[in-house]
Parts: sequence; C-alpha cells; structure tokens
Amino acid sequence: MPELPEVETTKNALSNFIKESKVIEVEIFKKELRWPINNNLKSDIKNSIILNPFRLGKYIIVPTDRNKCLLLHLGMSGFLKISKKKIKVKKHDHVKFTFLNTKHEEIYVLYNDTRRFGFIDYFDNDKLNEHFLIKKLGVEPLSLDLNAKYLLKKFNNRDVAIKTSLLDQKIVAGIGNIYASEILFLSKIHPLLKVKFLDKKMANRLCKSIKYILKKAIDKGGTTIKDFKNPDGQIGYFKQNLLVYSRKGMKCFDCEKHIKMINLSGRSTYYCEKCQGFEKKFLKEI
Repeated sequence: MPELPEVETTKNALSNFIKESKVIEVEIFKKELRWPINNNLKSDIKNSIILNPFRLGKYIIVPTDRNKCLLLHLGMSGFLKISKKKIKVKKHDHVKFTFLNTKHEEIYVLYNDTRRFGFIDYFDNDKLNEHFLIKKLGVEPLSLDLNAKYLLKKFNNRDVAIKTSLLDQKIVAGIGNIYASEILFLSKIHPLLKVKFLDKKMANRLCKSIKYILKKAIDKGGTTIKDFKNPDGQIGYFKQNLLVYSRKGMKCFDCEKHIKMINLSGRSTYYCEKCQGFEKKFLKEI
C-alpha cells in the first residue's frame, strides 16, 4: 500500500503539473472502486480551476475554485500517471482527467489501480474535516504536533504492541507497514514492545526516527516493493535504503545478526533481535 512518502511524492507531482489548470474532461472507465465514483463527477468538476493540492495522512486533496475538492486515496495498488502527451488507456486504468494549464498545454492524469481498493470522492470544501475518513485521522507525523508528550499521552496504559500502534491512523496519520519496521529499527525499539512501557527518552527517539525516515523516503520518491510507481512512471528508490524491511535472514547492517520476521496483526514485521532487544516481560505475546 502506498504510504505517506509515496502519497507525498504523488501530491507534489500533481501540484507541479495541474495547479491553476482547468478541468477539460473526465472519463470514467470503471466506476466501481472501493466505493463507486459519483455519477455527477464528470459534469460537476468540468471547467473548474485546480488550486494547490495537499496531503492529509495517505489522502490527497485537490481543491478547486468552486469551493469543492477531490479526495483521492490510492488504496493497496493505486498510482497516477501524468503526461503532457496523450496516454493510451490500458488495463486497470479507471479514470482519466484532462486539464488545460496556464500555457494552454493539455495535461493528462490517469488513475490506475489493479486491486481497486482506492477511491475518488468530490464534495464541498467545508465538509472535508467532517468526512468520515478524514475526521478520524491522528496527527501529521512531519508536523510539530508529533512529539514525545503526544505519544506518551496516546500510549498511556495501553497493552498494545508499538508496531501495531504506529499503524493506527487515529494516532499518527500516514505511517504504513514498510516504514513502521524501518522507524522502529532506527529507534532501537522492539516491534512487540507494549506501548505502556515507552518512556520519554524512547518517545523522543521514536519521534526523531519517524520524521527522519519519512523525509528521507520522500527525497527518494518513496519505496517500490511491488506495485507503486511515481507519476512519471519511475519506481521509488528508497527500497535501496531499507534497513530491515523485506530483509529476512540477511545480516543486520549494524551488528551482522540475521534479520528476523514475525507476523503481527496480519502484517509482516522485520527487526533485529540484538539491536532492538528488550526483556520478554516488556513485550506483547503473539
């Protein structure tokens, strides 16, 4: 699933290509995504001017000059293709947007999603914060709102593994499975540590690691493990910087012990037992 760095990369590309552009046409080839696309989208958004796209968690918001916005989620396997040349529609291309930029050049944006777990919604701007998905989101991890005090308050007395808690979008918005493993390795925290045992020193270390890993991944254009591609068709290069994720049985870069993999809440979780070691009494049993 595209996580915060992949979504941020996509949002930045959208902003570079379609900001201040006019919507000329919307073609819907498959409306049945995670939720069906509204039948009125094509007519409602036509001739709108795109303002500056932004991101909330794993969601991309594209506001228009009509006080409405597109809400886009890439799901498990979605990505956008952006081009100034006409793009041939291929299998799993579900929606095509045509824009006219300020230089009177046509810009084409195609939404591709093999598994169709993503979605596109369109509604009034003033309803954004009350959208049933947006209103549940926790803090933005790259903002000042994410700090040790916030985490300790959220984790207080919770008997939950820290890896599971990092994936809880109601606590921190945007972190997914790949980056959770990387963040915990950099923080030297075992993924099974019960969050109620997190102290201030560890919380500070965790916050710094979250921001560092996510910023570095954004700089590399995200991570491509299977499906994700950047809007220009390129893969994300942070895969080359992965320290533990998808490295089961390989040597740890720090201590040369072998990386281990466990299944936690149905997700593959990678860690180094030596670098991230804690006494068993502090760990959540699985």
